[in-house]
Amino acid sequence: MSAELFTRRTRWQAIARHPSVPTLRVALLASYTVDPLVPYLGLGLHDTGLPATLAVGPFQQVVQQCLATDGFLAEARPDVLVVAQRLEEAGDPGSAGDAWATELLAGAEAAVTAARRHGALLVYVLPPVPASRPYGPADALHADGVTAGATAVRQQLRDRLAGDPWVLLVDADEAVRAVGDERAYHPALFRFAKVPYTEEVFARLGAATAALVAWWFGAGCRALVLDGDGLAGGAVHLLPALRDLRASGVRVALRATGVDWWSSAAATDLLSVLDGWVTDDQPLADQLAEIADELDVAPAQLVLAGTGPAQSPPRHVPLGADPAGWSDELRAAGLTDRLPARRWSGGTSRPAVAPTELSLDDFVAGLDVHVDYRPVAADGVAEVAEVVARAHDFALAPAPPAAALAARVADLLAIRVRDRLGDYGTAGLVALDRSVDRWTVDVFSLSCPVLGKGVEAEVLRELTRRAGAAEVGEVLVRFADTGRNGTARRFLSELDGVTPADPRVRLRAARTDADNDTTADRATTDRATAVRATTDRAAAVRR
Repeated sequence: MSAELFTRRTRWQAIARHPSVPTLRVALLASYTVDPLVPYLGLGLHDTGLPATLAVGPFQQVVQQCLATDGFLAEARPDVLVVAQRLEEAGDPGSAGDAWATELLAGAEAAVTAARRHGALLVYVLPPVPASRPYGPADALHADGVTAGATAVRQQLRDRLAGDPWVLLVDADEAVRAVGDERAYHPALFRFAKVPYTEEVFARLGAATAALVAWWFGAGCRALVLDGDGLAGGAVHLLPALRDLRASGVRVALRATGVDWWSSAAATDLLSVLDGWVTDDQPLADQLAEIADELDVAPAQLVLAGTGPAQSPPRHVPLGADPAGWSDELRAAGLTDRLPARRWSGGTSRPAVAPTELSLDDFVAGLDVHVDYRPVAADGVAEVAEVVARAHDFALAPAPPAAALAARVADLLAIRVRDRLGDYGTAGLVALDRSVDRWTVDVFSLSCPVLGKGVEAEVLRELTRRAGAAEVGEVLVRFADTGRNGTARRFLSELDGVTPADPRVRLRAARTDADNDTTADRATTDRATAVRATTDRAAAVRR
């Protein structure tokens, strides 16, 4: 990580410790771990006068989270929904990328549905062209090559989304190209934590997303403020760019320390292009507030340009040591960038999946999910312990150490999951405390990529089937609030319509109060509404 990016992350940490009253609530969903985007997006929004709270949902659950009427998005109540999908997580590309298109268009449609339900602005991140090229240098020559397939999918996504005035598009391919393939990807971190990109890519994505959101909410650049303290002898070089800015509707003002600035040559050069100025001994913040009031713009719509250190807020455009390059640096800062005037037309091509045709149950049924179970041997404890340690969203309690699992290896049951998108390998673990008349589940952890696919319900059904075969009358799942396991708590607090595979077995969940060890029970056999939508999802999962 560069010193500049480290400084930006450090600034965000300081802001997060003492947050302003948030203007926006931002929710992020991605097919990969998107957490590294948070500091750069949050800082970018803060610097444009849009302080935000940012919440990250579980990865690789874009469709499930978007189509669910409860869960992460219901809790986040976003004003802005950021959705990022990659082609690499979409399985086999199919002929000319057709399978990729089906997967990503389904995600895009689900995102549009969720954004409309919550009244949110949708920011969709177009996927980059994958770096892997099975055909090598000849990939561009093949109709079924990665380049051709990815290009077709990206265009279909753009056709579907670009015309919607409540959707903004950020192109991840631009960020990857700007950084370069060799520096853009982080294979080791992706293997370990499903983080595909380096900090440089996330920084560019964050800056681009923040800029688009700021424009959409009217917080883009309305006035440029020149820092006159560092312009001596070079102001004349700014005139071409300043005239262009004024012609595009951007006001130009100046601040300087003390009235002596007016005796400098820069004053003569710049006076003809200034719409306002403050030259006194007030603090910078007070000078900027006075300029904003004089120009009738919001303080967040000011951009400061100069040779001095960055000031935040407002947004700062640094000018280099050579005055001859100042006009080019101003033009490259994107101060005149604007969103296009748009009116919804439904896009230029018919979407593969209409919003009304896409449901969570249909999506899960079409995944062709298979769940397998196997005992855990002593030499396999390390693998399942790592799965449990990472399973924050769906866990019954804080992860037990590997040594504790090794001490009860006979109680462990590993869960393997695969679907048409891929084989997730060992994706979960169950630990059972068996007695004559009851099996108590005290470890039940699932990794994020398999959540929302009916696996949760299928595992409990399998446990009731096995309990019935062993002539055990009850399966009890004990869970607590870890602060991060909201997905598991929501599922278990209602058991979400899970019907025991063996009707002789009672399936029950008990929430444990760590302070007094009381429980709040939820049993599937105690209510007439036991069979709900998730029963159908579980039925679609094959063991």
